[in-house]
Amino acid sequence: MVRNVGRADCVVRIVVGLGLGVLIYLGVLSDVAAIVAGVIAAYLLLSGIFGRCLVYKVADIDTSIQEQPYSTTDDRAGF
Repeated sequence: MVRNVGRADCVVRIVVGLGLGVLIYLGVLSDVAAIVAGVIAAYLLLSGIFGRCLVYKVADIDTSIQEQPYSTTDDRAGF
């Protein structure tokens, strides 16, 4: 599978995953909420580390594509 998660998206996923992990560790969440948050945190951490997201693949989203600068008439004329 090809990378489809950009650098900024990876950082956000890792930070949110770690934040959820801290909430679980501190016992802020109840039993069921802790399990759901644990699954979400694990998915966010793994997709952030590897740069691949199954949800993005299904939705045909790719945040790893870099924008190309626009060319101006000066660029095309060789000036």
